[in-house]
Amino acid sequence: MTKQILVTAGNTWAPLDDVRVITNIFSGKTGLTIAYELARRGFKVTLILADCRLSLKPFRHKRLKILRAIDFASFYKTVRKEVKKEEYSSLIHCAAVSDFYLKKPKRGKISSKKKLKLSLSRTRKIVNKVKKWDPNIRLISFKLEATKSKRKLFKAALRSKALSGADFVVANTLPQKNKSRFFLVKSKAQFLRIIGRKALAKKLARIFRNEL
Repeated sequence: MTKQILVTAGNTWAPLDDVRVITNIFSGKTGLTIAYELARRGFKVTLILADCRLSLKPFRHKRLKILRAIDFASFYKTVRKEVKKEEYSSLIHCAAVSDFYLKKPKRGKISSKKKLKLSLSRTRKIVNKVKKWDPNIRLISFKLEATKSKRKLFKAALRSKALSGADFVVANTLPQKNKSRFFLVKSKAQFLRIIGRKALAKKLARIFRNEL
C-alpha cells in the first residue's frame, strides 16, 4: 500500500487590513522540493501550500496534490482537518508559519497619513497541536534560528522537539552564500548534517522508504 505523506510549505499571511499583511521572507522552495521528491519516488503526497513566490510548474506530479491556504486562519484549519483524517503516515511541517497576528484586522485600507501603532498577539503553535490531533502520525518539524551558533541552534531544536513530540527536527539557519544547511536531529547525540534542499529531500525519502 502506498504511504500517504502530508507536507506543508510556504509562508502564511496575517492580515492588517484588506490590502496589507504580515509575512516573512521565505519562498516555500524547501517544502516544494521535499514534496516533489517524495512524489517522484512513489509516495502519495498532499501539500498544504501557503503563499509561494515560485512557479509551481517544475513541482507538478501526478502523485502530488496541492491544497492552497494562504492566511494563517485558513492554513491552521486546513492542517487540522487533514491531520485529523488520520490517513497520513507522516507530516513534514516545513511551512514558515506566522508567529504574530492582529486580532481585529482593519476593514478597507489603513490610511498612511498618520503614524500607526499595532498590538499583535501570538498565533497558535500548529506544530504543538499535531500529535494531539493524530497521536500516531510521524512528525518531522523544522526549526529555524538566526544564530550562527550550532550549540544554540541545537538547544532550540531540541526544546521544540520536546514541546511538539516530533520524531525528528530539521534545524537550520538562514542560508549562507546561497547554500542551505540543515541538521536532521533525532537527539542531542543523533543528528546528520545535510547541505542543500535536494539532498535533504532525498534523505527524507530514504528514511520513509526504509523505516515506514
